[in-house]
Amino acid sequence: MSGNIPAVVETHLDAIHCTSDGRIILGSNNLAGRYWNGSLWCFPTVQDAPNVEKCLTGIDVSAGICDMEYLNKDYVALGLDSGGLEVYKYDSEPANFSWVFGVCEHDDFISSLSLNSDKSSLVTAGADKCVKIWDVESWGTSATYRPVHGGIIWQVACSSEDSNLFLTCGQDGKILLFDLRLPKPASNMDNSSLKDEPTALAWKTGSPSSYVVGDASGLVALKDTRNTGTVCSWNPHKRRICRLSFSKSKPWLASIADDTDVCITEIGESPVEVYKNHDHQDFVRGLAWNEKNELISCGWDKKVLKHT
Repeated sequence: MSGNIPAVVETHLDAIHCTSDGRIILGSNNLAGRYWNGSLWCFPTVQDAPNVEKCLTGIDVSAGICDMEYLNKDYVALGLDSGGLEVYKYDSEPANFSWVFGVCEHDDFISSLSLNSDKSSLVTAGADKCVKIWDVESWGTSATYRPVHGGIIWQVACSSEDSNLFLTCGQDGKILLFDLRLPKPASNMDNSSLKDEPTALAWKTGSPSSYVVGDASGLVALKDTRNTGTVCSWNPHKRRICRLSFSKSKPWLASIADDTDVCITEIGESPVEVYKNHDHQDFVRGLAWNEKNELISCGWDKKVLKHT
């Protein structure tokens, strides 16, 4: 371990990423003390996380980490509860996180980050009802849209196929599709099959038009941007869906909610639950698929679990 590493990994693990060589990057927060603060960590394997004695490196962050996006070339972008966007570079020899960029341009917490398909732009969305698009090379904002929703924007999800498309969902109950080629980029998507406000989104891997949306009742619906209506819907959870993540190589969708369950649903002609795990002891908050198509989760119980 290199010097100046924080003494502890905070209890609340809110974000996780698996690198192509098996390293685990974690975002942890202290949400119980007088001051909310966060830290960024790197561990050699899943089995090592979140043991501070086995970390490769770690660094304190200026505020709590709401969301994290792994960029190319070992760069990590963090959306903070201060409204700030911070970017860190991970150097492997010696292991070290170095600060690259930071600015506070959202007026409330950044709830979600998403990298577009060609990795040229990062989209941020927040509780200030605002969406910003950042150029990944210069870190200047290429566009700002405000107000996009009538309340908190819970999530933004960039298309896996088209660098000009992304979706947002918000507290106002709306799902919006943005096409940056259009003079008025935002259009309303159908939300009629949802039982409550949409809270999570994910674009289906390899599909130019299919996406899933989860709502505050625990329902997940598979939809298509080309038409109204719902392809299918199911209830993997009974509480607010907070994150959805498609496998890179199989028709599997992982979901977590305001509960302790990790669910995997196979999306075929009809959705089939293929896996459910109850090993977490507090809310599950982070999901990531590794290169072996294994699902990794983390949560507020300070656990990092591998689901095979």
